[in-house]
Amino acid sequence: MNDQLMLEFIFFHEEPCRRFKAFLAERGVEPLKEGLDETDVEGLTVFIRDDLDDALSEEIEAFYDEMMTLNEALVAEDEEDEMHNVGLAVSLKDGRSVYAAVDPEVLARVLTVISHDELGRIVDAVADAVENPDDRPLCKR
Repeated sequence: MNDQLMLEFIFFHEEPCRRFKAFLAERGVEPLKEGLDETDVEGLTVFIRDDLDDALSEEIEAFYDEMMTLNEALVAEDEEDEMHNVGLAVSLKDGRSVYAAVDPEVLARVLTVISHDELGRIVDAVADAVENPDDRPLCKR
């Protein structure tokens, strides 16, 4: 791997990781490295090169966000009896992802009426509003 810069994507469930790798393959992006990350909690990691064109990078990031939403739902299903909170991934403008704790019953109710993608768009809109406050009324935007 010499000095090539890499982007790391982490998953906590096999299914979104598998879908992400298939998505990359469809776009001709080969992982540089894959493995297990056991630093904080065990996760599956996929590393890709950091020198992709902007459009492809944005497409990959958007799909990764979708897979993180799926990842959270699947982990919640797997651990439903033991879990007291579910974390929603929130992508920040600086590239970091943080988790917002959500009551799993509330999330389950929400997901009965909207899709994971729609929930992701709501979360992204809230994060954007917090990071880029705009005091103008909605009708003036």
